[in-house]
Amino acid sequence: MRKIVILCALIISALLLCQISHAKLLVQDDFKGKLKDKYWKGQKESWDIKNEHLEIHRVAGDGNGAVDFGYGIVEFEDFGLRLDFYLFADPQPSKMELLFRANEDLHFYQLIITPADGFGRPNSARWYKREGEDRGTWNEYIDFRDEFPIEIKTKEWYTLALLGDGSTFNLYIKKQGELSFEKVSDLSDVKNLHPKGVLGFHTNQLQHYYIDNLFLYDSPREVSLAVEPQGKLAVTWADLKR
Repeated sequence: MRKIVILCALIISALLLCQISHAKLLVQDDFKGKLKDKYWKGQKESWDIKNEHLEIHRVAGDGNGAVDFGYGIVEFEDFGLRLDFYLFADPQPSKMELLFRANEDLHFYQLIITPADGFGRPNSARWYKREGEDRGTWNEYIDFRDEFPIEIKTKEWYTLALLGDGSTFNLYIKKQGELSFEKVSDLSDVKNLHPKGVLGFHTNQLQHYYIDNLFLYDSPREVSLAVEPQGKLAVTWADLKR
C-alpha cells in the first residue's frame, strides 16, 4: 500500500513539473536603457524611457489619434501579467489605461484605473472593449466596474496583477512593498471578442504615468498573488528604484 501511495505521489509530482515546464515567460522588462525592440513597437510621440521607467505622457490630442496608442510585439492568448505603475498629478490626477489582447487595427480590451483623487469615477477599475475604427464600438462593460479595496493615490507606486484565462479576466492590486494582493474585479466576455493580441497602453490629453517591472507569462498560474521571497528579481528591481 505504501509503495502505491509513493508511486501516486511521484506521478502527480511529474505531472506538475510537466505543467510548470510548459509555462513561458513572454516579456520581462525593467525599462533600463532604451525601449526593447524585441518586446515593444511603442509610440515615439507618447512613450519614452525616463528614470529607468516607461513613461506614458501626452499633453494634447483627443485620445483617438494614432499617437495615443502604443503597442507591444509579443502576442498571447491566456496570460498572467504583473507590473508596477505610478500616476502623476500634473496638472491633474492621471488615469492609467492598459490595452490587452490588442491589435493595431484598434481591436482590444482595455482596463482603466482612476485614482481616488481623479476625475470621472474615482478609485475605480473599469473595463472596455473596442472593435475597430468605429469609435462607437468603444464601450464599457458597465456591470463589471468596481472600486478598489484600497485607496489608489497619485504619486504612489502600486503593483497590478491581471490574469486572463479564456474569456475571463481577474484583476488584483497591492501597494508596492505589501506582501500580498487583494482582489479588485473581474470581467467575463461571453463573446470572447479578442482571443489573441498584444499588450498596449493608451494615453489621452493630460495623462501621465510610469510603468515598470513588467512580467508577462503565457499562463495566469505563473503570477504569484501571495508573499514572494526577497531574492526574486521583480522585488529587487522595485527595491532599487524606490
